[in-house]
Amino acid sequence: MSLPRLLLCLCLALPPPGQSLSLLPPDLLLSDGIRLFSRGDWPGARGRLQGALRSLAEVRGVKLRCGASCGLLGAPGRLEEAVLTRADCLRLCERLELGEPSLHRLTEETERGFQRGAPYNYLQIIHYKLEELDEAAAAAFTFYVRNPWHEQITQDVQRYRGMERVRAQSFRDLEEPSHRVLYSQAVSLLSEGKFGPAVSRLEESLSLALSALEECRTLCEGTRESENETHRDLSEVIAEYYVQVLQCKQRCVLEDSVRPGQKRAEEDIIESRLSLLQDGYARLGDWEAAAQIARCLLLFHPQNETMRERLQEYEGKLQDRSKPRESIISYVRRAVSEKRLLYYAMENLGISFHDRDSWTPEEVIPESLREKISMEKEAEGQNGGDLPYEEVTVTLTPKQMNGTSRVTLDGVMTEEECEDLLRLAQAAGGDGYKGRRSPNTPRERIQVLGVLRALQMASSGTVDPSHARLYYHASERSRVLAQSYFDTKTLHFSDTHLVCRSAIEGEQEERVDLSHPVHADNCVLDTEEKECWKEPPAYVHRDYSGILYLNDDFQGGDLFFTELDGTTVTAELRPRCGRLVLFSAGGENAYGVRAVTRGRGYAIVLWFTESAEHAEQERSQAKILMGESDSNKENTEKDAAEGGRETTRSGRETTRSGRETSATGEETSGRRQKKRASRKFEDEL
Repeated sequence: MSLPRLLLCLCLALPPPGQSLSLLPPDLLLSDGIRLFSRGDWPGARGRLQGALRSLAEVRGVKLRCGASCGLLGAPGRLEEAVLTRADCLRLCERLELGEPSLHRLTEETERGFQRGAPYNYLQIIHYKLEELDEAAAAAFTFYVRNPWHEQITQDVQRYRGMERVRAQSFRDLEEPSHRVLYSQAVSLLSEGKFGPAVSRLEESLSLALSALEECRTLCEGTRESENETHRDLSEVIAEYYVQVLQCKQRCVLEDSVRPGQKRAEEDIIESRLSLLQDGYARLGDWEAAAQIARCLLLFHPQNETMRERLQEYEGKLQDRSKPRESIISYVRRAVSEKRLLYYAMENLGISFHDRDSWTPEEVIPESLREKISMEKEAEGQNGGDLPYEEVTVTLTPKQMNGTSRVTLDGVMTEEECEDLLRLAQAAGGDGYKGRRSPNTPRERIQVLGVLRALQMASSGTVDPSHARLYYHASERSRVLAQSYFDTKTLHFSDTHLVCRSAIEGEQEERVDLSHPVHADNCVLDTEEKECWKEPPAYVHRDYSGILYLNDDFQGGDLFFTELDGTTVTAELRPRCGRLVLFSAGGENAYGVRAVTRGRGYAIVLWFTESAEHAEQERSQAKILMGESDSNKENTEKDAAEGGRETTRSGRETTRSGRETSATGEETSGRRQKKRASRKFEDEL
């Protein structure tokens, strides 16, 4: 069938233009909802924001229908013709149902805001204002699971849990896919020994997961816009488009395996379900089904000796040899075929392709790329756990720092935020910031400011309240980064200090002493025996330490790590604004600080513990003061649209011009959006 006839058939099969969508574009509804929110029109804002979510689902539905319709057209013999035919079909289909391509297309920032659940953060406040507490808790929890590091939403969820009228069932993810719900239910049933119901749910979860992957792959296709596009050969355009589609399709299994609020998958969405199914069928004594699933798993890892032994055990109880499921065979074959094409393009066309699948056969990777890819994976393994903040980057990995459980991160604070904390330290220390002589060296002065003291001074009007809150949030962000990077259980603050080390004028010639001698934070360092004894007076309960630097306009003050002998330096770092050094608190990370010979060095020094009973009591009092501060901020919501720049309870801002900034940090005009000049800690998104 020719291309014109195929497109004609498609036109006849689709509804008339504009009749398939009942709502305005999602970004316009989102913008309108935030505008009404700032005015205190809670029912109106609720309708617009819920409409934005429904509109987004409708657009997604149109793209899926178009993908299914165009898939029925059949593929011509040549790849170029097949790609062109399907691309033209999708373009026409989307235009017929959605109108002009730009009408429902989102900017990357707005799309990321939807992915992070930004509308739900507004909705939880709206539901609370309307006394719809169950709905408020559900919306808050939906936003929370996508942003577990967000300080304000964490506190909001805790408040809802403490309300008598809120049911436990209300804390649910409103966008959790069905296959994940069923999988969680199956895991619980397996732990209870209820293998029959567990297997039934796993089968349904596997089927739905495969369907979700197909939907994701379909959404990879469709129209694309590129700015400043130059004329190129048709074959180049086709190759680029096709490679982009394949890259997107390969990411689908990864993206569906990643839970909200994470950046990496804990387990493969397909393999994890097959693995539990194999175990479930074996416990039920269904050897035929267990053998079939075992053969499916061997498609991913053919050399897995444990699975081979299990398969031999299962088939020893059967008369016939089992076969893997056709759906899994098709899934693996298609994935391998796409990988071959992408690796070919990577080798010959210079494209980038990050294959995160652990089961990719080695023979699929061109020999010329194997060493490079192996090194990249090794380097990735050094990057630790997820970093929930996009601005933060790993500057030095543990390997690059010649140690273990140590890392250097940059971008934790902006220059503006560093300046605000320097003002806080100077205001708290008084004019001249004299301080007392350092206990470690007579040639320096030192002054220390705790988080609670800073907030108390803010309450009394001694220091700027916004600077004190920034101090609190900066330390909290550091805790989240330590917990995320080292992938620990919940970390608690053991102590927090904003420290200033000042060189004493006229006493800096020929200094050989240190600003802080070499030591470890949770054990007594014995440099002669090259041991670190976990005993008093060391703070043995401390598990991790951190130093967040605020400036570098001083001389000396470099941080360095040593071996247990206290003299062999393994790594040395120069302070700079927004640089956070995190490390485990034992003897494996013995460290010291070089002498400050001119000027003043400022840093926030932090210690964390995994032991809740050793958590810093002052932190609990600081949280109470922060809660009171947030309550005061809530009273300013009604004034947000009347002029000036006000901040709502969730940290959103409204500009003097009346335009609102969304939770993604952009103007929500729906079309031309600007990023905020600098991130605010009160709005973690």
